[in-house]
Amino acid sequence: MTSSDPRGDRTAAMLLPGSNPAIASHLRILHDGGAEDAADARPDPTVPPTDWLLTAASRHTSTRTLIRDLTALLCDRGMPLLRVTCFVRTLHPQASGTSVVWMRDRPDPRAVRVLRGMEDTPAFQASPLPLIFQGAAAIRRRLDVPEQTLDFPVLADLRELGATDYVAMPLAFSDGMINFITWSTDRPGGFSTEELTVLWELLPALSLRVEVIERRELTAQLLEVYLGRQTGRRVLAGAIARGETASIRAAVWYSDIKDFTVLSDRLPRQELIDLLNGYFEASVQAVEERGGEILKFLGDGMLAIFPAEGSDILDRASADREACHHAMAAARDTVKLVRALNQRRLRQDKPTVDFGIALHLGEVGYGNIGGLERLDFTVIGPAVNLASRIERLTRSLGVRVLASADFAETAGETLTPMGRHPVKGLPHPVEVFAPSDLL
Repeated sequence: MTSSDPRGDRTAAMLLPGSNPAIASHLRILHDGGAEDAADARPDPTVPPTDWLLTAASRHTSTRTLIRDLTALLCDRGMPLLRVTCFVRTLHPQASGTSVVWMRDRPDPRAVRVLRGMEDTPAFQASPLPLIFQGAAAIRRRLDVPEQTLDFPVLADLRELGATDYVAMPLAFSDGMINFITWSTDRPGGFSTEELTVLWELLPALSLRVEVIERRELTAQLLEVYLGRQTGRRVLAGAIARGETASIRAAVWYSDIKDFTVLSDRLPRQELIDLLNGYFEASVQAVEERGGEILKFLGDGMLAIFPAEGSDILDRASADREACHHAMAAARDTVKLVRALNQRRLRQDKPTVDFGIALHLGEVGYGNIGGLERLDFTVIGPAVNLASRIERLTRSLGVRVLASADFAETAGETLTPMGRHPVKGLPHPVEVFAPSDLL
């Protein structure tokens, strides 16, 4: 979290009500504001906020831009806003929710993902969030009244910014989930009764609009987490019919942990899960950072592709070479990351991980396969079968990374020949190659 001015630093420390820099590890900036579209046409100030939320606001696909335009409308109608925050809880394997923060001197809001574990921090417990989540109808604190108790750390921060009034209100979704919005002003005397009534009366429409946006976003996020970025987008776009497949050209990745059966028999279940998670975290990071798509986990194995089509590179040979280059770079990254993982595990007197990676280039069938009520979006075909067969050779050859002849011919680097070897299901031996720096 960075900022070019001290006020921005303070704002960064207030991305979650009651937060401070000590909890920065629980925050991930999704959007830092200042977008070019911040100058879009502002809502018509003659339209009441509730009417706008139920009509024109339907174009919004993010809570961040919704809050941006809602605050613009309120300000244009005379609402003396200094700061607005909106915290929405989410069903996500890594995050508790998302916080949007609007400031009058920074009208394009920030959006921050709040990671799991935040709710256990003292900063969270000292914020107004728990009270709202437990059913408080609203919380108001006048900051320009000397006798007002500043019972939340965020109040002292806001008073230092010049705020005179602070109001927190719940945003209730249709399933009962309680979320949170706060309004602050620096006008002497704080909010008027009429202004508070306007803010209170827009809550049902605002809750409805935010729920629609967040449910759509949650669907996209979960599809990405469980299916992968490209596959999730295809499913969301309607590619859901059984048997609907496309032929694509890709570098195919198949990896597996060596001697996993021995480890699974020897280790307690939780230790085995921790080992798997550590290994997959390293390999998934390597593949995704190089543009690959994780298609499935097969016990201790992983299937991924690096598409050679749909690229900006028009020439097929160049596209093939680019896909192979990224796949090989991801394999090298995996070796480095797992080496670091093993060093940590050795220091903790835990068993280490050994693995094999096979790389091949070819045509694959990419799409939906399965039963009437249970489908799997994956890739199939001889190229996938060959990659899985080659991976088994990493054990007998004592290497971590092996590539097919097609991959080696295209990769754009010299790989070391490792001979021709018979593989299950194929009538002829296959030639395989290994990167010399990983032998």
